[in-house]
Amino acid sequence: MNGPRWLIRSALCPLLCAFALAGPAFGAEAPPSDGPPQAVEQGEPEDPPIDDEAMTVLTRMADTLAQAQRFTVTIRASYDVVQDTGEKITFGERRAVILNRPDGLRVEAQESDGKRSLVMFDGKAISVLNVDENVYAQIERAGTIDDTVRYLVQDLRVRLPLALLLVSTLPDELEQRLQTLDYVERDTLTAVPTDHLAGRTEDVDFQIWIAAEGPPLPQRVTITYKGDEGEPQYRADFSDWNLNPDVQPAQLAFHPPEGAERIPVMIRVRRTAAGSAEGAPK
Repeated sequence: MNGPRWLIRSALCPLLCAFALAGPAFGAEAPPSDGPPQAVEQGEPEDPPIDDEAMTVLTRMADTLAQAQRFTVTIRASYDVVQDTGEKITFGERRAVILNRPDGLRVEAQESDGKRSLVMFDGKAISVLNVDENVYAQIERAGTIDDTVRYLVQDLRVRLPLALLLVSTLPDELEQRLQTLDYVERDTLTAVPTDHLAGRTEDVDFQIWIAAEGPPLPQRVTITYKGDEGEPQYRADFSDWNLNPDVQPAQLAFHPPEGAERIPVMIRVRRTAAGSAEGAPK
């Protein structure tokens, strides 16, 4: 398609900001109960903003991911891009993630237009490869996966979808950001039965479907950026979860393809109130 007016396209950065919001409680159904329905009396205290049942489910999911020493997962996502006209156009992507704590990460991505990329971290450097143009960039950066995710998102302002799911501090991050959380229902139409939760943070509304059987892993996430024009959404389905994969060192070692050109990394520089730069391009 040549020069469509909806060529404006950008990735969203769901989870690091995803669970960082607040607002009124979601109009959710209560979790299933064996007891008789209770009458609501006037003057009865309002429901707390954080539903205990929902928080228990969400915490189990967060603890499972935070304590996993390694995992692999496939993420099939779509996201809205709001055009100048206000029209929303949906684009898609697929990501294959390999995480090996404390310092191994590999994310292969393919966008809906066929473009492919690779992001890797080996404890010493962050490498980014544009497969189609056969160019790559590297940043020398020692540390853990947690360090790297924060560096990419907070310092470099890189859009890293669902980044919060990669850090070992996930339970604390959720607790700090959540303003409301409700249990919606037991969803029997997902690939496996799931507990459907809805929550709000300061910046986004989100829904998450967590497996009700077996390991409590996320099966689907929807995020609404309520502060952005047009309130675009990001949607992701998770599949092929493996919490005990056989990760080979070669999978986490970056070797540029034959003929690949190394290009410089342009780092956004923050300026102090006095106008001096806190960082410099590398």
